[in-house]
Amino acid sequence: MTDITYRPYQERDATDVKSMINEAFHIHRYMRTNRPLDSALEFYLRDRLLASTYARVALMDGRVVGVVMGRVPGTPRLPHVTRNRLLTWFHLARIVVTGFFDLRSLAQFFTFDAIYRRLRRATSAPLTDELTLFAVDASTRGSGVGTTLYQDYMRHLRHHDRTDFYLYTDSLCSYGFYEKRGMTRTASEDMRLRLDGDVEDLGVFLYAGRVPEASG
Repeated sequence: MTDITYRPYQERDATDVKSMINEAFHIHRYMRTNRPLDSALEFYLRDRLLASTYARVALMDGRVVGVVMGRVPGTPRLPHVTRNRLLTWFHLARIVVTGFFDLRSLAQFFTFDAIYRRLRRATSAPLTDELTLFAVDASTRGSGVGTTLYQDYMRHLRHHDRTDFYLYTDSLCSYGFYEKRGMTRTASEDMRLRLDGDVEDLGVFLYAGRVPEASG
């Protein structure tokens, strides 16, 4: 198998990371036209970068095949804050303008933030450090890329003497990965989502966990 290497996120990784975001979170299934979809992916990436203080990627043959981002309050934010904020505002405006003719998709895209706020209010788990983005390319699933990136973030949290963390996910994603690592679903909410033209029930979850002690 081709060697997989790991390093901090760089701006040149944006295209590959957006592709993984689209695949992992099925954004193309409810943002059905290209222009709103392109801006939705850009908005999502920039929003995650602004929310994070840590970002690392996995590369295979020069292509990014995995990404993890997280936030540890009190540590420096990722570089290019001003640029990312401007791009977030630009693509948010573009989503609103170009998505006006598909109001259902537009409404679905923005519903998630409202649900996340309700989940935060519904849980008693400590909401300290967040795993803000975690995605692995389908071609490398089962190769250990996701496990390595996840463990790298756990080491980062231990380095900062952190003990608790949390994340959001949903029933379209591989949430079993987190349960196998001891995370607990502490809040959930169901929503109706139109995917590929059909209405489906989607579970939106908040998981919380403890940072594992270092092995050995």
